[in-house]
Amino acid sequence: MTYIKPEEIVAQARTWLGTKYHHQGRLKKSSAGPGGCDCLGLIIGIIDELGLQDGDGNPLTNADEFNYSMYPERGRLVRSISKHLKAVPIEKMAVGDVLLFKTFKDPQHVGLLTQYPGNGPGIIHCNSSAGQVVEQPFSMTWVKMLTHVYRFKKKQLKSIK
Repeated sequence: MTYIKPEEIVAQARTWLGTKYHHQGRLKKSSAGPGGCDCLGLIIGIIDELGLQDGDGNPLTNADEFNYSMYPERGRLVRSISKHLKAVPIEKMAVGDVLLFKTFKDPQHVGLLTQYPGNGPGIIHCNSSAGQVVEQPFSMTWVKMLTHVYRFKKKQLKSIK
C-alpha cells in the first residue's frame, strides 16, 4: 500500500493558487471561472481532491462545517480540527501540516506549511487581504500568530488508487 506524501499535499494545494476569496466557498479556480474559497474551504478542497478519509474509511470532507462566521465562536475551529487531525507540537511542524493562527481574539485562520521556493518555509492560505489563495514566506509575523499545528493521520493518507 502506498501513502500520500506531504509533498503531494503541498502540490495539490498549489493547484489552488489564484482561487478568489469567498467566505465559506469550496470551489477551486478553473477555466470556467475564478472559483472561490476561504481558508477552511482551501483545506477542505485539498482533502476532497486527495480523497482523504476518516478512521472508518469515510470521506474526511463529510466533517465539513458551514454557517460559521468570519470570526469563529470561541474555540469552534480548534474543536472542529482537533476531532479530525492529529495535534503536533509547534516545534515539530513539517511540510504538509495544517497551521492554525490567531489573527484577532480567537484562532480563526488556517494554512498549509510548505517549502517556499528558494526561501525556507512558506504558507499556502486564502488571504482575504490579497483576495485569493497565495503562497508566502512563513515570516515572523505568521510565526507570532501561530497557535496550533495539525497533521493528517497516517491512516487518512492511504492512497485510494
